[in-house]
Order: sequence, then structure tokens, then C-alpha cells
Amino acid sequence: MKIEKIAYNIYYMTNISFSIYEDNKKIYETNYPVLPEVFVNDINLQKQTIVENHKDSKILRIQDNYGFAFLCFYLSNKNILFGPFLINDDYEHHINQNILHYRFINEEARMVENFYNTLKILSDLQQNIITSIVLSHGDFDLDSIKIYNVQLKKFNNINSDEVPLQNYNAKHIENSNIIEETLLNIVRNGDIESANSMDFQQLSAQHLVYRNNSFTNMKTSLMIFDALCNREAIKAGVDQILAYKISNNLKFHISKISVSSEIRTVAHKILTTYAKAVKEYTLGNYSSNIRKIILYIRKNLTNRISLDDIAKELFITKEHLSRLFKKEMGLTISEYIINTKITEAKTLLKQTDYNILDIAVLLNFANSSHFSNSFKKVTGFSPSDYRKTPND
Repeated sequence: MKIEKIAYNIYYMTNISFSIYEDNKKIYETNYPVLPEVFVNDINLQKQTIVENHKDSKILRIQDNYGFAFLCFYLSNKNILFGPFLINDDYEHHINQNILHYRFINEEARMVENFYNTLKILSDLQQNIITSIVLSHGDFDLDSIKIYNVQLKKFNNINSDEVPLQNYNAKHIENSNIIEETLLNIVRNGDIESANSMDFQQLSAQHLVYRNNSFTNMKTSLMIFDALCNREAIKAGVDQILAYKISNNLKFHISKISVSSEIRTVAHKILTTYAKAVKEYTLGNYSSNIRKIILYIRKNLTNRISLDDIAKELFITKEHLSRLFKKEMGLTISEYIINTKITEAKTLLKQTDYNILDIAVLLNFANSSHFSNSFKKVTGFSPSDYRKTPND
């Protein structure tokens, strides 16, 4: 059986991409997911380097600087590369480093994150099985198969005019790591006090506002900072829908920045907003049943929520449900539902042009009067007056 047919069979079985090279030229490659062009080009450059330096019968497992792994064969004067794949699930730091290194934002950052999340994680056994299948068409002693591990080093064939930028990026990443970890630790712990006291006047000189950086790149750094904080908040337990809304609001503030001095103010806002979200919206300190109640309410906020519905969802009686919630939360389920709906209404009033009736209907209040009365009882403002107040 031709090696091409074997590679196809492995691809169909495992969904692991492969490339075939002959005389150092790529003659076939399965399609990658959509990725930023610069990222694809660098991956292809690494693969080309592997091919040009692998011309013997050794089976190589190459690990590169992106956390990717490749199984590499040289058979019948052809190089066959299976990958990229992952060898463990510890790849979050590679995502973060690539976002910073390439300065990806928005859709490009999501492309890279989705790519990592969809890559297969192959155990040593699975890699040995693929190797056995590849070699099964030839005269090989399958019992003596050995895979050689190789760590791909950074390329030396970099054009001289590319060195300053790459050195700059490497230096920036190195200098930023400690600062970045400090800031993200504040988010993941919901440490509002540390967030409020963080001195961005000092930090910005090292991280967000640095010498020879353009104003556009400063705003890009903020977008990356928002993306990193957003991911940490979700990992800490903040609901993804809420995190998405927070990010959209912060991106609006970033887009409105007109002078560099505002960079520090918005950076501080990003940090404090996510830290506050983690502290107020994560459920780690609650009992299992209370977490289930809160999550049910959040997911059904635009529907009519009754005590009967929640009790059926949790398979416990209404009476027991009410006692549990009041004891742990200090208020009734009905009060919590109203408060949660009002919190959402405050966001809608500030971030949309929905009228009062639209919001009342969306959040399933009986009518606009019921909504207005409930809103004023909780906030001290009528919905119309609250909309006119300055943003936080």
C-alpha cells in the first residue's frame, strides 16, 4: 500500500492532519482550520525546517515552541509529517504567549484559541499505534520501534531586518510575564482591594505604554489585556455570557480612547471590572444546591421563574428549597430573582437603547409599572433616571 494511502487512512481514523514532502517540496497537505496568515506561515516554516533536516530512517517526535508536536517519517524518499497535535492538556500558556507575541486581537485571537482547543491530545500509546500503521507496509521490526524526541529550537535563518522586531517582542514578553501573572492573579482571586490599589502609572511604563510604541499598539495591548482577563474570569467561574457582555462593554471604552493618558484609566477599569465579576458572580463558596439554584435563575432570567420550576429541577420540595436558600443567602428566592433581574436591567439601560417597556417584557416583568416600581425599590432610581446617571 502506498504511503499516501496509509496517511489518508490515519487521517480519517484520527483527524490528525498530515503533510507529505518530496525533495523538500510540499506535494500534499490536509487543510488546516482558518488561522491568521502570519501564524500559518511560521508553522509552515517550522515544518520546512524539519523536512530539510530529516533524511534518515529515524522516527522523530518533534516538539516546537508553540507546544505543537509532529510525528515525522522519512520513507521512500518522502517526508511524512503527522500533526500538529498535543501531548498533554497544559497548553494555556502557549495560547497566551502567541496572542501577545503576534499581537492578535478579536477574531484572530479567537482563531488561535479555537485551534488549540480542537487539536487532538495523543498519548504515547496512540503515537506508537500511528507509527506501527505507517511502518506496517514495509519490512520493519515493529517490536523494536523507537521514537526519538527532538525539541525544535528557534530558527537561525532570520533575515537581519527581522531581528530587531523579534528581539523586541521576546524582550517585551519576558518583561511582561511577572506583571501579567500579578494582574491575572488579582482577577482569578476576585481581589477587588488589590485591583483598586494597583498603580497603573508605574506598571504602564513597563507593560502597556512603552517606549517607541504607537498609540494604536497601546490600544491593541489593552484589547489583549481584556482577552486575558476575560479568560481568567471564565476559568474562575464567571458565566460565559456575562463575561462576553463585560468584554463588549470594555471594548467600547477602549475604542473611545483618544489620548494616551486614558490608557491607564481603562486598564485599571478592565482589572477592577473582572475582579469584581469574579468576586460577585462566582459560586465556589456556595453549597451544591445553592449553586444549582443560582445557575438556573441566571440561565432563565428572561423567562418566568417559579419556585415550583426550581424545585422540580433540583428534585426537592419547595419548602426545603426555600429554607436552604434563605439560610445560606439571607434573602428569599423571590427577592434574589428580582435583584438579579434588576442587575441585568441596569446593564440594558446603560448599554442599549431599549425602551422601558422593552426591558420589562424581555425580563418577564408583569408590566412596565411592575418593572419600574421594582427597579426603584432596589436601586433608589427610576429606570429613566438611572439611564441618565454617569457610567461607572
